[in-house]
Amino acid sequence: MKLFACIAGMLLAVIAFSCQTSKQSAGGACKHEGVVMDMSGLDGCGLMIVLNDSAHTRLQPLEIADTSFHLQAGQRVSVGYTELTGRMSTCMSGKIVRIDCIKGQ
Repeated sequence: MKLFACIAGMLLAVIAFSCQTSKQSAGGACKHEGVVMDMSGLDGCGLMIVLNDSAHTRLQPLEIADTSFHLQAGQRVSVGYTELTGRMSTCMSGKIVRIDCIKGQ
């Protein structure tokens, strides 16, 4: 019974913290430029956006607000995003994000 209570408590904690977000782009403006890369060579990864910043930040898009936009490897894009904290991925590379704004270049 104690094991069940412990597991239930951990599950509730994961659910409670999985909805937190951290705003990265004011107003959803497409102010970050990058290129879509096929990272399927890394375990659990797929298409990611590598930003043209000094750190070459990698973004794992879990959600894209514009559902008509489809990512393609090699595509240059401008994005605005919200980091989804408390989320997990098998990819283990880059920030897990929701793309709030995206434009092809």
